[in-house]
Amino acid sequence: MIRGAPGPCDWINAALDSVAKARPAVLAIICGERGSTPRESGSWILIGEAQSLGSVGGGELERTIIEAGQAMLAGNGDWTRSIVHCVLGPDMRQCCGGALEIMLQPIDASASLWLQKARAAQRANNRASVLFDKTHTDIPPSVIDHDKPSTVSADAVYILSLADDRPALALFGAGHVGRALCTIASQLPLRLSVFDSRKDQCAQVPASPNIDVHTPHDLLPIAQDLRHHDAALVMTHNHALDYDLCRILLTHTALRYTGLIGSQAKARRFRKALKKDGLTDMQIARLTSPIGAGAPSGKEPGVIALGVLPEILKACRVDTGESSITLQQVETQRAAS
Repeated sequence: MIRGAPGPCDWINAALDSVAKARPAVLAIICGERGSTPRESGSWILIGEAQSLGSVGGGELERTIIEAGQAMLAGNGDWTRSIVHCVLGPDMRQCCGGALEIMLQPIDASASLWLQKARAAQRANNRASVLFDKTHTDIPPSVIDHDKPSTVSADAVYILSLADDRPALALFGAGHVGRALCTIASQLPLRLSVFDSRKDQCAQVPASPNIDVHTPHDLLPIAQDLRHHDAALVMTHNHALDYDLCRILLTHTALRYTGLIGSQAKARRFRKALKKDGLTDMQIARLTSPIGAGAPSGKEPGVIALGVLPEILKACRVDTGESSITLQQVETQRAAS
């Protein structure tokens, strides 16, 4: 069972787990949207006989989709890919007022091959996608790799990106504030890497699929070689270590956010020392400290976490483009599947 909010591609492992346990499921994916809707295209829910994972927006919409998936599992109707059209106002009595297309994809032993391809592609290639044919429901989904503008009609196929665009946060420190932050972040669209040499503290970090915990002996080499991260947050048990980490991290121009826990006095001392150590004004300006300026008053760990997480999400949020593929590529990769 996945704890925390599942990520955009966690349906793959969950579906493979259902196949391995010989428990058929139905994967419901929002494949089209118009107007105001509770979730965006690509949102999913994996429906099993006893429980479901993920969400397509909750409320009457989600209840209806779960019922449709469970009806398929019970043998009512065809065990084949289908599209459900939902107008949220008239059909669901929801106030959003928009409309959705939701695809129901059966998951059983026959899905093992394309699911395994999807998992391998997702791990190896951030540009991979899964193509679902909307009109030929007997054609299995195909895993594709693409990099050219799309000429395929959205009425004919749905292309689900396997990219995980959640911002990556490096958290230095697994103390009481760090753990509170991880608890809340387990429900957010973030990928966390937690670094702390104290194994007893790391053992208390909540388990979640979007959190990886590391216990290196020395944190400084991690900071020096920090790759594939969008943000860094420093809150260790040692002020001298905090300073050394900041001195290194502020030279990484790729980081969109570098935060340091502490008071105004600590922030002033650090900025003065950083200037003395040769960092430029532009580099020092990248430091956010104190963190969580918009938080409610209070010094409780959860309050601090509530303040800093919106800062990180706002600083790291970027627009992502739609998947793209040419019709010729679709046909070529279908033939190869």
